[in-house]
Amino acid sequence: MEQQQEKQNSLELTSQIVTMMTTEHYTLQSAQAQEVSDINGRSSLFIGAVSSTLIALAFVGQISHLGTAFFVFSLVLFPSLFFMGLVTFEWVLQATNTIIIYARGINRIRHLYLEYAPQMQPYFILSSHDDTGSVLGAVGIRRSPWQVFFAPPGMIAVINSVILGVFVGLLLNGLFTLSLLVCTSAGVVTFLVSIGMHLRYYWEQVKRRERNLPVRFPSQARE
Repeated sequence: MEQQQEKQNSLELTSQIVTMMTTEHYTLQSAQAQEVSDINGRSSLFIGAVSSTLIALAFVGQISHLGTAFFVFSLVLFPSLFFMGLVTFEWVLQATNTIIIYARGINRIRHLYLEYAPQMQPYFILSSHDDTGSVLGAVGIRRSPWQVFFAPPGMIAVINSVILGVFVGLLLNGLFTLSLLVCTSAGVVTFLVSIGMHLRYYWEQVKRRERNLPVRFPSQARE
């Protein structure tokens, strides 16, 4: 009788664990979808603002024949756009890191499922390992220095850097009337420096994420 009761309690405990894990799995998936929606919304808002500003500048430039009004208008709007771009970059970067953290949490739960039922392994198409390489590799993303430019933070970083480079070029041309070659060169240098700073900050945040969330179930490659 005692063995039967103990077996029943064990089954009830297992059922409770499965319920908790499936609930957590659903919560992580819902939070992941919310972060993706936020990234799309913020990115669309920023790109829409950039497009609207360029259209407005085109009208002002046409009316003023690229005169003083055009330069004043540009020197006011481009810093505003750049600030908006920095805020968007930071938010999108945080959301991207959060999505990866949620994905790693889901992989840990999947690993628990396979610990209880290893015979189900052939039916799972996603990884049950929680290192970032396994999370990205399961969906066909290979980690590389260039991969950042295909992600929303990289896209925002490039747009930000272009805005800053154009602003510097216009500033030098409007205030100091320097030659086109000098203004263009300064803009290109500013663009490259800005890209470098964005990427450095990006990788620092990635390293911080990896430090704060240690790997519990690494893939065979990491082992």
